[in-house]
Amino acid sequence: MPSLKDARKDKIEDFIKEHEADPEGDLDKLDALIKRPAQGSEKATPKASAQASDDD
Repeated sequence: MPSLKDARKDKIEDFIKEHEADPEGDLDKLDALIKRPAQGSEKATPKASAQASDDD
């Protein structure tokens, strides 16, 4: 069974064939996860620096 890493290289068709019979996921849980703010995201994003003036 190719891994997702292998599938991304050149075996995507094999990966899809092997996983076609997988049960569908819970779309409500996926949607909630996507909409949930990332944990600690406030501190992970650096503040933007002030733009330099064009006094050249």
